[in-house]
Amino acid sequence: MQRVTFQFLILISLISGVRLMADTKGGGEQVVRRWLSTNAGVDVLKVEFTQIRKLTSLKSVIRQHGVLWMDRRAGARFRWQIGNPPRTIVTRVKDELLVMRPRSLQYEKSPAGESKNSMAILAGGFPRDWEEFQKKYELLGVKSLNGTHRINVQPRGQLAHGVRVLTFVTGSAKGILQSIDLTLRDGSSQQIVFDRVVTGPQLSDNLFEPDLTGYRAANFK
Repeated sequence: MQRVTFQFLILISLISGVRLMADTKGGGEQVVRRWLSTNAGVDVLKVEFTQIRKLTSLKSVIRQHGVLWMDRRAGARFRWQIGNPPRTIVTRVKDELLVMRPRSLQYEKSPAGESKNSMAILAGGFPRDWEEFQKKYELLGVKSLNGTHRINVQPRGQLAHGVRVLTFVTGSAKGILQSIDLTLRDGSSQQIVFDRVVTGPQLSDNLFEPDLTGYRAANFK
C-alpha cells in the first residue's frame, strides 16, 4: 500500500512538472501575446493607480495614490508621480530620465538605461509585440491565480539592477493589464494596482518637461 501511494505521488509530481513546463513555455507565451495584443495601437495612456510598498525596515505597508502617463507618438515619453501634491515625479524624454522631489526641491538626471530608480523599468513603455517583449525581458514563467495570469519576468541589461522579479498581472478573461508587482533583491516590494485607465487623453508638452526653476541637482541613492 505504501509503495503504491509513493508511486502515485511521483506520478502526480511528474504531471505537475509537465503542466508547469507547458505553462512556462507554450501557454506562457500565449498569455503574454494576448496581453501584448491589448497594447497594440495604444500610443497615449493615462493610468490612475494605488501603490503599495513593503519595506524591510518597516512593519506596516505604505499606501499612496499616483498617476502615470505614457506617450509613444514622439519617442518614449513617460511621467510617473506619487502623492497629491506630488512627492516624487519621474519623467522620461527620449533617453534621459529625470527624478524630482518637490518637497526638497532636488532633482537627478541620468541616462534612462542606467538609472537605479525602479520606475526606469516602466519608463520605456509597455511592449506591444512579442519581439519587443523579448528584447526587454526574460520570461521566467506564468502562473494562474484567482482569475488572473501572473507574468513573471526579469528585465534585461542595466534595468535588472536590484530587481529580483517583475510581474505583470493580467485578467484571465480579456488579458488586460491590472497591476504590476516589483520584488527587489533587498527584500522590499512594490505593487502598482491600476484603478482607472484612460486611452488617448490630451497631454501637454510641459507634463513631460517640468520646470526645474529653484531646484538643485542631487545624487539620489
